[in-house]
Amino acid sequence: MVKMKYDIYFAAPFFCVQEKNFNNEFVSILEKSGLTVFYPARDGIIAKGELNSGKDWECISEKVWECDTSAINNSKVVLAILDGRTIDEGVCIEIGFAAAKNKPIIAFNSDDRKVFAWGHNPMVLKPIRKFTSTFEECISTVSDLLI
Repeated sequence: MVKMKYDIYFAAPFFCVQEKNFNNEFVSILEKSGLTVFYPARDGIIAKGELNSGKDWECISEKVWECDTSAINNSKVVLAILDGRTIDEGVCIEIGFAAAKNKPIIAFNSDDRKVFAWGHNPMVLKPIRKFTSTFEECISTVSDLLI
């Protein structure tokens, strides 16, 4: 489904105004730095919108899965946004899929909250190549991987 090649697959929750605003700002900064980005909320298929148009949930789910996994396959790096009290379940799946495809995964985590006092779940922690906490550090890390 996704034919274009991307530098970054931007894995992030996008369900409230604050998440959408943060993501749009971050994606804009990444693209202004010369990186190509696949952002599912902008470039993919939004399940809620499809459901509102009366389509079957099974069909919608298949289309979303195919679109997003194709975009991960066609991206060089996955950037996973881990901010929030818990990590978004879609982001967890995107991390797992990317790890299974041996894609480098960079995490952005500026939030001190974690489910476990000792840190992230090992199933999320292990496949992540590097944790970043600022836009600049993230862009530098991704750029280094793309060289």
